Amino acid sequence: MLLLAGALCAGDAPNLTHFMPPAGRVSVDEAIRKGVEFLVKNQNKDGSFGHHVIGRNYELWCDVPGGHRAFKAASTALCWMGLNDAAYQPPASKVAQERCLSWLVKNAAVKRAYAQQFYNIWAYGYGLRALGQALRRKEPGATPKEIRATMQRILKGLEGLQTHDGGWSYLDFRAPLRRPVASNSFTSATVMVGLDEARRAGIPLPSRMIERAVKYVWKTRTPYGNYTYSISHQYYPHGRINRAQGSSMRNQACNLALHLFDRANMGVDKMRVGLRQLAENHRFAIAALRRPIPHESWYAVSGYFYLYGQQYAALVLEKMPQEDQIRFWPGVVRSVLKTRQLDGSFWDYPTYDYHKYYGTGYALIALSRVPKTIAKGIKHKQ
Repeated sequence: MLLLAGALCAGDAPNLTHFMPPAGRVSVDEAIRKGVEFLVKNQNKDGSFGHHVIGRNYELWCDVPGGHRAFKAASTALCWMGLNDAAYQPPASKVAQERCLSWLVKNAAVKRAYAQQFYNIWAYGYGLRALGQALRRKEPGATPKEIRATMQRILKGLEGLQTHDGGWSYLDFRAPLRRPVASNSFTSATVMVGLDEARRAGIPLPSRMIERAVKYVWKTRTPYGNYTYSISHQYYPHGRINRAQGSSMRNQACNLALHLFDRANMGVDKMRVGLRQLAENHRFAIAALRRPIPHESWYAVSGYFYLYGQQYAALVLEKMPQEDQIRFWPGVVRSVLKTRQLDGSFWDYPTYDYHKYYGTGYALIALSRVPKTIAKGIKHKQ
């Protein structure tokens, strides 16, 4: 009887490739408002976001305490950007942003966690982005001098962690060395987008670092417009995770990074191909949503690629002509809203107690960029 009941429930479950769950059937404005309120309500007393607690019997490998410090710093940076980008700016959100920036400027330059873990690279990439944005917009919570000093410490850390091939990595199982041996295309792209924000804020960047990073990301690009997961994948570029079905969400960050630093060779035509790949392979992205084991889904997709990819797709769409925005924005919005929860949060992969925070940060960053005329015309299938 239990097996029968389970089969019936599974058969009645909506196919999220085509349908919107009840929590996602809201307007963009409502999703932003509730997302902001969720973050404000659940901010830590010290101004940060997320916790190291765990309520599951399976989790990501994360060393104590360095790995969790990195996760918290990266999550907090994303939450600050989400709150700061939102058009909905109640007084409570402004207070939360100020407290958040005050914490971030003291904690974004996280030290390496463990010989094989470089999770601080996420804190560096998102930390640079948030701090650069705060510096440009003259946001309260830290002085320009404090922000610049933290950004300089991050830049020094990035120089020390850049691999021999020019990229950056978050894990390296090959050798427990001071500088990682392996690197990842999308991790490198994440850092490069942060570096661009620092550049926009007037922070001088090491030219050699940028040249090597650009060269590395181009090296991971395949003739089909995808990016191999890491440099070692160059020996099997058509492996399942390197095809469009497995790479479409990561492609967005890589295309954006190259567009920012090598616009002559990464124009809107190539980015349009990436957006089309994201739309055409949505079923593989949604199939991995909230699965607890990394790379267990089709084409080795992980759930934590989902909102990551949609957020970078939103940043790509800002660079695209109007006709492309009209074509692709509705799919990105619907994809983000499919991860919405009734409490106003968004999440795609269980990660200790950080996922609702960085997930909501990603969602707010993406949804806050949707043109009003497009947002009003988006309809949801029941």
